[in-house]
Amino acid sequence: MKVLIVLLAAISLAACSTPPPHKFVADPDKRWEQRKTELSEINDWLLSGRVAIVNTHESWHLNMKWQKHDDKYILDLSGPFGAGHAQLTGTKEGVLLVDADQRSFYADNPDQLLQEVTGVRMPVQSLLYWIRGLSNNNIKKDKQMLDNYGRLALLEQAGWSVRFKSYVDIEQHEMPQKIFIDGSDLKVKIFIEEWNLKSKTFQFDNEG
Repeated sequence: MKVLIVLLAAISLAACSTPPPHKFVADPDKRWEQRKTELSEINDWLLSGRVAIVNTHESWHLNMKWQKHDDKYILDLSGPFGAGHAQLTGTKEGVLLVDADQRSFYADNPDQLLQEVTGVRMPVQSLLYWIRGLSNNNIKKDKQMLDNYGRLALLEQAGWSVRFKSYVDIEQHEMPQKIFIDGSDLKVKIFIEEWNLKSKTFQFDNEG
């Protein structure tokens, strides 16, 4: 009898400590329209994670910090590429890249600038949207698929195939946790380890 009581208590404790699974929504398309509005209003974030980039000749494994506030963002990448560090600061006026030797480079396009200076190709402009689980509303969508919860599962846009592999609950929002991106000769895998949607001040501006 005592064993049965202990077993039932353990089962009850496990049930309490395990978060309930998400429930399917009756109308994923309707929920998606709601999510688009909610996610589009997220203009401030701080995230950290890892990026794996593989092309036909090389591969990189990078640490990533990315902070955005209003119209400014700072994307900090570090790892065994080029000089080992690059920080992109984007504003309405353009993009500044500072490398590990504190050399500065300017351009209008962050994707092109990052590739020219470091050799790393990554769709930064579209990732400003994809990282939130949105499509880039400045570019035509070729294909879009939702999951049973009204979230993006697959997006094909501008020659990229974007698969949203998992989401995580952050401050009443379901934010992407794993994003796999395939291009014609490139694979980008993003693993987000920490989200903060309340950060209002830049915490690593001009780190070297």
